Amino acid sequence: MRKWITLVILSFLIGWASASNGASAAQKEAPQVIVLFVEGMSFFDLEQLRGEPHVDMWMQKAGMAAMSIRTPGARNAANSYLLMGGGSQALYTERSGTAYHPWERVTERETAGERALELGAAIEEDLARSSLVFPGIFRLLADNQNKPFTPRIGLLGTTLAAHRIPVAVYGNGDYADTRQRHSALFAMDEKGRVPAGDVSPATVITRRGAPYGIQTNYDYLLKQVSEERSAGLITVQLSDLSRLYQLSDQMHEGQFDRQYRRVLGELGGFVDRLLQMRRDNQMVLLLSPAVNPNAAKEKALLTPLLVWKKGSSGLLTSATTRQSGLVSGLDILPTILTWLDVPVPKGLAGHPLRIDSGQNEGHLMEHIKQIHHTYATRPSVLYSYVMLQIITLACAALVWVIGKRSKGTAGLERLRRGVRLALLAMFCFPALLLLEGAVGWRASGPVVLGSLIVVALLAAFLLEHRPLPQTTAIVCGVTVAGLLVDGWTGANLMRSSYLGYDPVIGARFYGLGNEYEGVLIGSAVMLSASLYQLIRTRVRTCLAAAIFAAVLYYMVAPGLGTDAGGFLAGLVGFFVAFARLQGWVIGKKGLLLLTGGLISGIAVLVAASLLSDQPPTHIGRVAQQIVGGQWDEVGRMVERKIAMNVRLIRVSIWSKVFVVSLIVLGMLALWNDRFLRHLGADTPYLVKGFPGVIAGSLAGLALNDSGIVTAATCIIFLVVPALYAALGETADERWAT
Repeated sequence: MRKWITLVILSFLIGWASASNGASAAQKEAPQVIVLFVEGMSFFDLEQLRGEPHVDMWMQKAGMAAMSIRTPGARNAANSYLLMGGGSQALYTERSGTAYHPWERVTERETAGERALELGAAIEEDLARSSLVFPGIFRLLADNQNKPFTPRIGLLGTTLAAHRIPVAVYGNGDYADTRQRHSALFAMDEKGRVPAGDVSPATVITRRGAPYGIQTNYDYLLKQVSEERSAGLITVQLSDLSRLYQLSDQMHEGQFDRQYRRVLGELGGFVDRLLQMRRDNQMVLLLSPAVNPNAAKEKALLTPLLVWKKGSSGLLTSATTRQSGLVSGLDILPTILTWLDVPVPKGLAGHPLRIDSGQNEGHLMEHIKQIHHTYATRPSVLYSYVMLQIITLACAALVWVIGKRSKGTAGLERLRRGVRLALLAMFCFPALLLLEGAVGWRASGPVVLGSLIVVALLAAFLLEHRPLPQTTAIVCGVTVAGLLVDGWTGANLMRSSYLGYDPVIGARFYGLGNEYEGVLIGSAVMLSASLYQLIRTRVRTCLAAAIFAAVLYYMVAPGLGTDAGGFLAGLVGFFVAFARLQGWVIGKKGLLLLTGGLISGIAVLVAASLLSDQPPTHIGRVAQQIVGGQWDEVGRMVERKIAMNVRLIRVSIWSKVFVVSLIVLGMLALWNDRFLRHLGADTPYLVKGFPGVIAGSLAGLALNDSGIVTAATCIIFLVVPALYAALGETADERWAT
């Protein structure tokens, strides 16, 4: 009897232990990432999708953001897949083709596997282990050689393969006789291979009336994804929406609307069923690699991104953008690797996504609409503003020359006053373009520009009778204070300003952009010079030093301006200005001191970046590359910056402003009576600030990848006050000279 009791107890313990081990094994199930690529989806489509059953509920449980994807070529899905899967820019070319199963025929006589073997993209053993191959991998790699960027094609697939984590790719974007399986560009390794998946015609079904007569086989894809337990990364290419938009301009409007509702309904049902069966070890991403042509025409280029994982509700952000609800396509790769517990390769510009619970979805949609509006209207506002600058400077110089050669008349005096008011209004414009961001309106470009012109002219009327040093101090003081206060309080105005940075093109997401870099350097120098002119006590030295120190700290601080080029350019401009204001002679010792200051400034930037516990900024990555001896990467960065500057000098309208400013400055300095010499006699300290502006402008030109923009916005703070003063001479003074 005791033996039976003992056996029962042992059986119970063994069963309990087995159950515990099974539960423990289930809890320790390997992490998995499912990425749904909804090609052609814009934020408008996402809002329409919300109306489908259960979708709104799932969106409220998601982490959400707008994604900026900066590609070196066209804004298409292929380039985006390469960027997200490589963590860096790369350029897709049609000659490299697409992905196939090895048994699929690329020609009547040749399969994709045979083509891959023929080109050297695989060997027999690798081909046998690959579900998908990209035969054009060598063509793609060749097309990305000798570029100013560093392509890392296939980095995601290669990294996961190195850690023995399988990858599976499902779905296709085939249409008519064209095969399009570009999502494989995201997941393949450096040899163009994907170990598992299905992109064959089995992933679509025939349906009469659907675009190109086919639609996604959602039931089949759902079954494959649910049964795929071994793969750490599963991607699903969903292209019904993209196929519909390809035919939209050929469809009757009513037919498009019916097909649109059907496509969204089926997509919403698939998402609902997939998320219902999501396990705790899974992270699901839904994103669009590129928006549809209709959204592109409206300049609504940011793509939606939703993430479902445990505790993921809220707005997404990353150290790449430092903006709530805004992320970069470069962040996708490190996010996936982090979830899969795989070390992120060094040197990547992207960072893992995280939740910012302080903001809500309503804030995101308004923010995205404002970004898209600013991006869409920026060309009309800025182009018109810059053209007005050029016209105003040219007219002012012409009126000054005419006034020198002819006796003053009533008509000429009225014209002179009108041009002076225009100059003064232009002087106020950088500050007004910053403050305009606080209005929060979404008016058309002409309305915005017209309103700013009216406000600037009103300010000019209020300031025109003040002495030049007072006018300069007021305008430059407001400009410097506005930029510093906004920068220290989160740069909310900068983000929505037409002179601010542009998250749509992904050039900069935070800190101080090149446009306002030049504005800040020029206005800080002229503010200090005007204070020297107005104040006769030693306190002016302390004020100037405090202004320069505050601006330099703002520029260099990682959490504020994070502008290394601006810091160095400001260091040059402020040194020259301070030396001139103090009456120092900049000889050999001064140049050596300036050189030493620049070297020290660079050393401080490198040291601060390496020692900081914050995610590395642009200068931080360069510092790491220098310390690590990655001189090829540093060389590409320098090459990229030089190429960018040369291109902008050739094509940018800012270069025309800079050239016109230099011509006007030359006229004022060298024409007949050399007006600047007379102005220096009347306002010596104000004129002593001019060399600082010139030095800061030229340093900004040399030290930034868009330096011509910095140079143009900086030198305006010299040319405008000088022309304004020149046109302020009385008729008697002009004839006396």
